[in-house]
Amino acid sequence: MIAVLFSLVAWGVWFMSPQHAALLVYDRDAIAAGEWYRLWTAHLVHARYIDLIVNSAMLALFGLLSIGSTRFWQVALCFAVAMPMMTGILFVVSPHTTVYQGSFAIAAMMVMMTCSLLMLENRRFSLGFFLGLFFLLLFLTKLGLEGSVLFHLLHLPALVPEVVWMMELCGSLVGLAFSHGLHQSRLLKLEHKGQAQEKGASAAALGRAGVVARRKNA
Repeated sequence: MIAVLFSLVAWGVWFMSPQHAALLVYDRDAIAAGEWYRLWTAHLVHARYIDLIVNSAMLALFGLLSIGSTRFWQVALCFAVAMPMMTGILFVVSPHTTVYQGSFAIAAMMVMMTCSLLMLENRRFSLGFFLGLFFLLLFLTKLGLEGSVLFHLLHLPALVPEVVWMMELCGSLVGLAFSHGLHQSRLLKLEHKGQAQEKGASAAALGRAGVVARRKNA
């Protein structure tokens, strides 16, 4: 649900005045001057209407698909950590990128996280597993085509700018890491729950055995 709320906020930012929206974009010089909040807000601003539509649709779709596999606070924490992490990586590894805006990285993170969780937490050959696999292959094909064009493996007009592709790749890796972290925490929780149930069953069995023994002695 947090992804749906995020996309709604992005639509709200779209209708802000250009002067106010400019205060939210990733501006390398402004960030270096101390405006660190831009590491978060840059993901909410879009330069093109089509980018906003695509990214918000991806966030809404995969946010809804992830409801059964995640909790609200888990996704909210992932967003809060991932947003400055990814733009921070951009700040470090791409000094020539002075301006950036868009939720490309967050949308990619949500796609990868949801697809991975659908595949990890559903039985093989189930509907959830195949749904995650289908969307994962579709998204990886998109990334592969964009990268092939950027690296001149395919002689086609550029589908996306290089910085957008780099942020999508970064978001995909972050989403993959988060999904495995969430899955492992869930497995540990189930393991502890199973151990507690075993201890409870053992204690109950011992209690019943003690009652039987006392009755025999009586």
